[in-house]
Amino acid sequence: MDLAVVGSGIIGSFVAHEARRLRPDWEILVLDKGAVAGGATTWSAGASFPIAPTSDHRELHRVSAERFAGLAGTRNEAFLRTVPMVYVLRQDRIAAFQDRVVAPLRALEPSGQDRIREYLPDLVIGADERFLTHDGEGFAVWARPLADSLLVDLIADGHLRVETGQHIGRVVREDGDYLLEAEDVTWRSRRVVLATGPWQPPTDLLPGVDAPARVKRVAALHADLPVRVGDPLVYFVDDDLFLLPLAAGSALVSFRSEVWDAVPDTLDGRLDDGDLRDGRAALAARSHVAAASVTGGRAFCDLYTPDRLPLVHADPALPGLAAVMGGSGSGVRLAPALAARAVRAVMG
Repeated sequence: MDLAVVGSGIIGSFVAHEARRLRPDWEILVLDKGAVAGGATTWSAGASFPIAPTSDHRELHRVSAERFAGLAGTRNEAFLRTVPMVYVLRQDRIAAFQDRVVAPLRALEPSGQDRIREYLPDLVIGADERFLTHDGEGFAVWARPLADSLLVDLIADGHLRVETGQHIGRVVREDGDYLLEAEDVTWRSRRVVLATGPWQPPTDLLPGVDAPARVKRVAALHADLPVRVGDPLVYFVDDDLFLLPLAAGSALVSFRSEVWDAVPDTLDGRLDDGDLRDGRAALAARSHVAAASVTGGRAFCDLYTPDRLPLVHADPALPGLAAVMGGSGSGVRLAPALAARAVRAVMG
């Protein structure tokens, strides 16, 4: 095998897609301990903000935007939806926030504010807060069907094999190849990309990364609100709270969680009472109407680095081996760029 990818989430799927684009002669194997894209990718909101606080973030954002745009005209385009972006923040924080946004900010038109208040009639906005937007849009990614579709395309080409139910417990180097050891079978490949999301990479070959990463519990609410397709994503920046219209009458609300060192295998996508309590309280600070409309939600894990910059880790002493680590809440929106870095790293 020319390349083995451990993890079939959105990043692992883009790794296979990028490898096929650059090296159409490669035989590629994707391994996953569960179903395709059945981990964090399943539950991600898939919201893509044009926010990039560092130069490295900006480069990842630029490459990902190019790769997503490259899906236009293919069936995979159906899993991307452009979304207008609205930001709510204090006047004295606008300049600092502008440094993090890749597009020039401007005031939201009164008609746009009126539309938001139609479905959030009791919206609480401080006297010193402003509604902002920018030209160009963000987008929402239906991450799980996109990941599945990317792999299906490669399977149809005859150069990809997907094996689920393969819990890779160890990766070792032998005679220039890598052995990937599951319970009942060992796979051999010249190159390996580990894209295991919040789960511990299945190898002791990788040395410690420069910055430690921690697993965080991530939760979001589902709310029955009179939103429409085409309504904006509204991000309350100071609250780290956003509302994303999913479909007519349905919105997803992401709120800040401070539950750390969670264990991914203990979460199955369902909220617990603490998630509901904290999420409703965060939402009620802006709109009691919205908080009362909550019908449920989702909870999962993600791996966060201290600076929230996802990284691709590779050791020159281990050619052909790379790990994508620390999605930090941006795994979906930066997946194409992270995959491109990982593929370049194993190509040498």
